[in-house]
Amino acid sequence: MNITYGLRYTVALLPGILAVAGGIAEPVFHYVNCVWILIVLVLLDWVVPPRHDNPPDNQWAVIPDGILYLASALHLAAIALLLYRVWQDAYTLWQLNAAIASVGLNAGISGIVVAHELIHRKNAAERFLGQFNLFVVNYTHFYIEHVRGHHRTVGTPEDPATARLGESVYAFIVRTVPGQWYSALKLEAAQLRKAGNAAYGLRNYVVRAGMLQLAACAALGWWLGGTVLAVYLGITAIGIIQLEYVNYIEHYGLMREPGRKVEAQHSWQSDAPGSRLTLIELSRHADHHMKASKPYHTLVTHQGGPVLNSGYFGMFYITLIPPLWFRMVHPRMQEAGVYRPQ
Repeated sequence: MNITYGLRYTVALLPGILAVAGGIAEPVFHYVNCVWILIVLVLLDWVVPPRHDNPPDNQWAVIPDGILYLASALHLAAIALLLYRVWQDAYTLWQLNAAIASVGLNAGISGIVVAHELIHRKNAAERFLGQFNLFVVNYTHFYIEHVRGHHRTVGTPEDPATARLGESVYAFIVRTVPGQWYSALKLEAAQLRKAGNAAYGLRNYVVRAGMLQLAACAALGWWLGGTVLAVYLGITAIGIIQLEYVNYIEHYGLMREPGRKVEAQHSWQSDAPGSRLTLIELSRHADHHMKASKPYHTLVTHQGGPVLNSGYFGMFYITLIPPLWFRMVHPRMQEAGVYRPQ
């Protein structure tokens, strides 16, 4: 049994550690976190060659699973500490901006990326932890839409989380955020109708979770004030935008006929080490869609599918300039035989 392989993923804890350190010790750690995520990891994806190695058999799952639990704890602690410091009026304006960016970026990594892994687990406690991570960033409906919607309809016009060919990241976010919420609401309503229950009552997970999120925000604003609430909403917005950026690049332009089996060609992948390790193998997305229940540390690379020019971090600024993004990825789609303009 390989005991040490999972240690490589401890790098995924660094954003959370820095965000928590910024809340406990000095605000400078928030600046360091922003530089690490927005500059260093981006450069590493372009400079360090891809690593196509596949995981060994018979891994010890304790370390990879422990990283998920620690990341979840750091996610919650970082947000709580920041809100407490804001309530104390402990930051200057520049420090506050850096802290919001740092904790928000970590909410996407330690919160939503980890939640994405956990909501696919068979263990009920782990799924609940994933849902709680999503609840903390006001995106609980993602649990329903992603597991029961996206994985069934990925690559089809029915899927609100698949970016269309020629669609910019900006247009995608405007379309996908309400689209995913509405899709999750309908999925829950349809299941409740089959069971003979009211479609949009409190039995509906999306309705119930939405009401709890609104109540939590109202209580936070009443208890700690409007400034704290505004900071919290800023953190969650940054986390959500990160999620939808990743959704954008994971399936951009890769369409699938409804009913056709999901294959490697229906997801973009990257073996850039920085993205692989920090995002707990999220960039090996093709294998994830071919068997969603596989733990992240067992995912493998696939030949023949479309491969991004860089890692998920490396492509971030590229997507912000749509003509540059199209110029870089469309040739890759043609090489992989998946470029199908309408």
